Amino acid sequence: MTKFYTLARTELVEAMKEYKFIWLTLFFVILGVTQPLINKYMEVILKNVGGTNGITIDPNRPVPSSAEVLLSTISGQFNQIGLIILIISFMGLIAADRNSGMQDFILTRPVSLQSYLLSKLASHWIISMFSISIGAGVSYFYTLLLFGTLSFSSFLFFLILYSLWILYVVSLAILISTFIKSPILIAVATILVSMVCIIIKGFNHLVFQLSPGGILNLAEQQLLSIQDLNYFSIGTCFFFISCNISLAYLKIKNS
Repeated sequence: MTKFYTLARTELVEAMKEYKFIWLTLFFVILGVTQPLINKYMEVILKNVGGTNGITIDPNRPVPSSAEVLLSTISGQFNQIGLIILIISFMGLIAADRNSGMQDFILTRPVSLQSYLLSKLASHWIISMFSISIGAGVSYFYTLLLFGTLSFSSFLFFLILYSLWILYVVSLAILISTFIKSPILIAVATILVSMVCIIIKGFNHLVFQLSPGGILNLAEQQLLSIQDLNYFSIGTCFFFISCNISLAYLKIKNS
């Protein structure tokens, strides 16, 4: 446990030195603010940036609920642009150590491979969720301000379940890092697999529920206050996270 703590702390300190906590948080705050403002002031924005010629805005269009606005922020902004930037930010989390020889240096010390991998997983999950939580919190505040009330407990449960999805994405990046040396290719492969987990929802709902992306459906249902919830997705998500870390362990051990 001491080795795990030391390695995780080193990763967090390194992230602070690279100002990752600041720029990543600012990025998610901007994403979080943008969607509620666009939803509320779309007509005003169009008039000020070039008029609404050729664009018809239905004056009787239904006003989206606060839950729908926050959901569109997470699904549209965080899960697309945000996820890509997030993956790029930690694309070298294993490859950089291996290419610089740091991985061999660490693992020849009295440090277990489990501690090394779990410290990577935990530290990058903390960095990611620190930024996402603040960005989502700001978005929640603006959504309340512009669209009305939304249960804080629903938002909190949503964020907890969404954090499991982020944990899966980090574990996926770790696994792919053990097979590919190029950070760019690691980022591309991680983004592609993550996106497949998300868009598969539109093709086969059962496969989606059995995939790691099923946890996103459960998280969204928290915001929409759906009563009939299937918590099986939590176990599925943890299963895939365990598989990713176990396969990464075997790959490094046998290399």
